[in-house]
Amino acid sequence: MQTQRSSRQDWQIIPLTSADQQVHITRSEQLLSAAAPGTLPVLYWSQAQPAGMVLGFSQKETIINSAALAEEALPVYHRRAGGTAVLVGADLLGLDVVLPADHPLVKTDIVESYRWFGETWVHALHQLGIDTRVVTPAEAHAQRDLARQDEVREREAVVRRACYASNSSYEVVVGQRKVVGLDMIRRRNGSLLQAGILLSWQSERLAHLLGHTAAEQNLLRSELPGRAVGLDELAQHSITVQQIIQAFETSLQRPDAQTAERHL
Repeated sequence: MQTQRSSRQDWQIIPLTSADQQVHITRSEQLLSAAAPGTLPVLYWSQAQPAGMVLGFSQKETIINSAALAEEALPVYHRRAGGTAVLVGADLLGLDVVLPADHPLVKTDIVESYRWFGETWVHALHQLGIDTRVVTPAEAHAQRDLARQDEVREREAVVRRACYASNSSYEVVVGQRKVVGLDMIRRRNGSLLQAGILLSWQSERLAHLLGHTAAEQNLLRSELPGRAVGLDELAQHSITVQQIIQAFETSLQRPDAQTAERHL
């Protein structure tokens, strides 16, 4: 089979939208609900305004230090996907990708469905002068197994209250530090893949919000800087949000970006 080059005409692109995070959550749900065979896949770029804390589907608000939350006056939201706590706002760029169920990038294997997404981000960041890589499934599994070991389990449970403190398959990292986090919601009519690109890693703020005791906050302050990194630290020059968006959309048009058979 021959591969086909994608173009902007192959996608419905919703330009960067700055709004309350609940607006983004609701719109993502609406876009996914509207997916149907033959419809165009969608790119939806977003940033939260005001800043807030987004919890995974099964996370309880008690994971947050209530006193710190009141002090920072942050709203709390719940996403439909799994994972743990993420700070949203000016330091995070969001991208939602909605694929109808018949799209070639929708794979039977859930894990492999992330591959093209992570690889496209690696390509995009390379265009911006930042060399990254994807986390392999074997590497992600090994890290999860390590975190379950008795000698580190309690410590890891605290650190992993922050979503960017652990790596999953095909997420984008420099060394072991996460730059782009991924999650997915899959339904019969289509898939919603979500990326959060760290423009700046607010590890100190997260330690304040997620540590319930002085010991927990000290642990988070010690561990979180080594778990993730923002583009502001990685780049040797200033990078704008629009440059990031352009780099991803250009990378999506490369000849192998939508090759179905290479991921089967």
